[in-house]
Amino acid sequence: MRVIIYTGKGGVGKTSVAAATALRSAALGHRTVVISTDAAHSLSDSLEVPLSGTLQRIAKNLDGLEIDIQLELETRWKEIQSYFSDFLASQGMDGVSAKEMAVFPGMELMSALFHVEEFHKSKKYDVVVMDTAPTADTLRLLAFPDIANWYFDHLFHMVKNVLKIARVTVGRIVSTPLPSDKFLEDLEQLRERLRYVRDLLTDPEVTSVRLVVNPEKMVISETQRAYTYLCMYGYTVESIVINRVMSEDITDPFFAEKLEEQRKHLKSIDEMFSPLKTFRAGLMPREVLGKAALERLAEELFGKDDPTKAYSLESPMRIESGDGENTLAVKLPFVMDQKLELYTRKDVLVLQLGAFKKSIILPYALAGKELLGADMDGTWLTIRFEGEEIGRKKGKGSRGRKEARKAP
Repeated sequence: MRVIIYTGKGGVGKTSVAAATALRSAALGHRTVVISTDAAHSLSDSLEVPLSGTLQRIAKNLDGLEIDIQLELETRWKEIQSYFSDFLASQGMDGVSAKEMAVFPGMELMSALFHVEEFHKSKKYDVVVMDTAPTADTLRLLAFPDIANWYFDHLFHMVKNVLKIARVTVGRIVSTPLPSDKFLEDLEQLRERLRYVRDLLTDPEVTSVRLVVNPEKMVISETQRAYTYLCMYGYTVESIVINRVMSEDITDPFFAEKLEEQRKHLKSIDEMFSPLKTFRAGLMPREVLGKAALERLAEELFGKDDPTKAYSLESPMRIESGDGENTLAVKLPFVMDQKLELYTRKDVLVLQLGAFKKSIILPYALAGKELLGADMDGTWLTIRFEGEEIGRKKGKGSRGRKEARKAP
């Protein structure tokens, strides 16, 4: 199964591009589903087909879905929502409010990810196209499996043991409900499912991320940051879609400055994001609504090509050894002026770039090895660990926080 994720700044045309891709994929005979993970759904408006939280047929070989958190709560999160509702009600909140407040952050994200997991296991579809929320929300979506896994590793077993004791002590005299064994089993199952999804999404042969950009300075800057963060989290960005490009045939002097500005931005995009595969679509004379308009957009973007093709299988992380050192290289295309730090904790390397943090579980070859330093080599952060020869001479060595040198 192929998973294609479109992301970008709000308003760049992600929904139209995702819908056009899904229609072309289905027309080529691939069993396709398009999913909207944005709370403010517009996929049904784009396709002019009513969609909901359950799968709906759009066209031959094509189904659609807009994540509905209330439906997800009633079907997927029963035990978890029931406990939180009861807990809040026990604290004096009325039933209706307790049910609404039981929607905790991340449920929409997990629901979207679990749909992908289910499609992969059932082999129901050949292609999943994801129309995501604006960049920040998409980064939270894609970082969620790693973040959730950290909480499970550090907190879940401790809480589970405390609850066992609480049930036979304070649980008998307090009115506040304690989580049931079924609730804890559901949480444990969530962990395993999130691991499964993380493996799917970070496999470049399965999942590709495509950046949608308009030739505008602020959009380009946000896209640069998004590209860097996605690589940091291990996702393969394999192409960029330049959308809403004004035609050079426009002769009205009113647009002269805008066209000149656009030329500069298009040149910058080509230079900055090379060698990513580039798709381009012009600014349409009308709003892109309905299947006919979306098919025209697909024709302009992909020509006769199959849009489900993977245009790059390069993993943004790689491990190498030699000269008495082991290196872990992480692709970070646009560090820019953000502070970059890294440090090790036992068998985990923590990489922090700006406000985003990534915990990388080190493979056996690197776990316990001394962190020697790091350098930016072009678009790659090369992190150096002691090798076997150094390890035998020094032992495990000391570990500490080191700041990576950034390229000017």
